[in-house]
Amino acid sequence: MIDEYDLQRFNFSLNETKPVEVILRNHLDIKDHFFDMHYEYELGVLINGRMKRKYLDYQMEIGPGDVWLCDVWEPHGFELLETPCEVVVFITDPEYIAKNKLLNHNIVLPFQSPPKLRPKVALENRTQMIDLAQKAKVIFEKSDNPDWAKLQFFQVLLTLMESWIAPKFKNNFQVKKNIRNALKLVFDEKRLISTQEAASACSMSVPKFRSTFKALMHSSFSEFALKYRVGGAIKQLKNSNETQETVAIHWGFTDASHLHKYIKKFD
Repeated sequence: MIDEYDLQRFNFSLNETKPVEVILRNHLDIKDHFFDMHYEYELGVLINGRMKRKYLDYQMEIGPGDVWLCDVWEPHGFELLETPCEVVVFITDPEYIAKNKLLNHNIVLPFQSPPKLRPKVALENRTQMIDLAQKAKVIFEKSDNPDWAKLQFFQVLLTLMESWIAPKFKNNFQVKKNIRNALKLVFDEKRLISTQEAASACSMSVPKFRSTFKALMHSSFSEFALKYRVGGAIKQLKNSNETQETVAIHWGFTDASHLHKYIKKFD
């Protein structure tokens, strides 16, 4: 289970000109770990090392040539099992993918399928996948070229989907897009956000918003927002010299004792 205290939100600046971003990482410390969520789709390729990828209700170990995928606003993370652990990660704009007709496949399905049903790299194709990731690494160590980013992303995705049989399920991309404003409030404001305010930001009635958010995020909005604020406060207390009172107020609590009460609740 992902620890909400470690959950962070990444910001990416994708647009029509640059709908795909390539991130290169080489983890050397076995203690490195991270849990995050973001609006964009994520496709990662492991070049060497081993890691455990974690979702809310699923986890898997992957090695060289394996991949992972993440859906819109899906909490996900990793812990390292063997270092050095080198990865190439493609971050893509969901609307660009949803509208793209380059491939003769429904290319949103690999991301929207439940984690355990997403495409995996066959043993005989892992060397090919490593080669594709290495090629992307060489290109993007020299230049952050948007056209090469799109080309490399589609090569990896097509290789991954060639022998995959997509499961049948309801497309929830538009619904997840509709709760974006509520999540943005939580991440940007760092204060108490009422369910009414969040529902209004998403142009939904409170009952509709509550049921939609619960179905997508596996948590009520109020609990999700509270855990995020508590987690943020804990991180700030650990990593700064600010007083408990200052940190509590920064994260929307009335005082230090109010914050401490909720830290104890989620401990």
